[in-house]
Amino acid sequence: MKAKSTSERNVYLDVQIQTQIMQVENFLKLCEHAAKKDDGKVDGSEAKLINSITKESEKYIKSLKKLL
Repeated sequence: MKAKSTSERNVYLDVQIQTQIMQVENFLKLCEHAAKKDDGKVDGSEAKLINSITKESEKYIKSLKKLL
C-alpha cells in the first residue's frame, strides 16, 4: 500500500494509527513493570516472555509506521 500525499490523506486515520503505536509502546512498558511486580526482578521465564512480546510488538509497530 503506497502512502497518499498529505492533502489526500485522512488525518483521522493517521491519528488512530499513531494512537495504536503509542498504546503498544505503553503495553510493552507495562509488561516490564508487571514482571517486576511480584518479586522486584525479572526472572528467566518472564524475560523470555517479554522478549517474545517485544519482538512481535516491534514488528507490529513497524508495519503501522509504514502506513503513515
